[in-house]
Amino acid sequence: MNRLAAFALHHTHLVLFFATLLEQLGLPFPVAPLLLGAGALARAGEMSIPGALAIYCLASAIAHQVWFEAGRTRGASVLRFVCKISLEPDTCVRRTQNLFARFGAKLLLAAPFTPGLGMVAPPLAGLSGMTRARFLPIDLSGSFIWSATLVAAGWFLGPQLGVILNALQQIAGSVGTGLGLLLAGWLTWKLIKRRRLFNELRIARITAQELLQEMETGKIFIVDLRHDAEVKGEGFTLPGALRVTLEDIEERHVEIPRDRDVALFCS
Repeated sequence: MNRLAAFALHHTHLVLFFATLLEQLGLPFPVAPLLLGAGALARAGEMSIPGALAIYCLASAIAHQVWFEAGRTRGASVLRFVCKISLEPDTCVRRTQNLFARFGAKLLLAAPFTPGLGMVAPPLAGLSGMTRARFLPIDLSGSFIWSATLVAAGWFLGPQLGVILNALQQIAGSVGTGLGLLLAGWLTWKLIKRRRLFNELRIARITAQELLQEMETGKIFIVDLRHDAEVKGEGFTLPGALRVTLEDIEERHVEIPRDRDVALFCS
């Protein structure tokens, strides 16, 4: 552990770059504490603030560009893949699509400050048809504001951060174990809850072939609940289906016939 800490202190810029790159690509690296530490080191004269900000923004830009291009080329499937990594994948796609439809490019500025949104915003921007020339400066601005905020906090809280770190090291054996057990229990409960939901949904599913047969006989009515951004990205619509978003279904439910079975098509 001491050797690892010594390596990190002697290669702070390198550690910050790769930790940021891997975190923005989806791996669980704690970059926020590193930015706070960068501010504390800068106050002690052991690190350059412009250098730390430039490294973070560069690494973020590389990772975000990868996700942006994936969203442009692979469409909604990439967004669903990214959302599977989150703890709330059932609502992740719809929530982020709604946010982007409401705020547009401004969402890229707020994404770093919103847990779970930082990874989703770049592929969603690509899916929406945003150009590279517009995406990059806005994305860099969001990364800069986020990193500058944490580095500034680390600068002002430098002495206090050292005290907190020493205290955590002394109680890590007891408190750390307890927090780990609580986290493991919470994750287990979430997994059990999701498994029950999937079991219930499997009962109500219909295959594409079964749906086609029902459509030929006219016994079924299709409601397409996909978001406009997802329809645009996937490039197809269902013949005869009623296009309505989940948010508008309460107002437009009268358009759904009551004399036939209804199939809901969504992500």
